[in-house]
Amino acid sequence: MERHGIPTVIVATDTFVQFVRRMATTQGCPYVVIAETPNPVRGLDPEALRVRVEAMMPAIVDGLTLPPAELERRTRAAMKGRIQPVRASLPV
Repeated sequence: MERHGIPTVIVATDTFVQFVRRMATTQGCPYVVIAETPNPVRGLDPEALRVRVEAMMPAIVDGLTLPPAELERRTRAAMKGRIQPVRASLPV
C-alpha cells in the first residue's frame, strides 16, 4: 500500500487494470489506488486528455490523501467478488 510512507496511485487504461492490480499485489501493494481511463489515450488531443484527467482526479486525490486503512477498506469493497484466484495449469 505504501512505499516509504507515500501512498501509491497508478494511472492506467482499462485494458491494463487487472495486470496493474496483479503486479501491485506481487510488489506488496495490493490496495494501491488505480486511476482508470478508457483505452486508448494515444492520439487524443489535449482537450480530450484534459477531460480524461479531470475524470481521474478524485481517485488520484483519494490515493494521495486518504489514510491507508480507508484505501484498503474501499479497495476490498470494490473488489469483492471480482478477484479470482489464479490457478496453475500444471500441478505444483
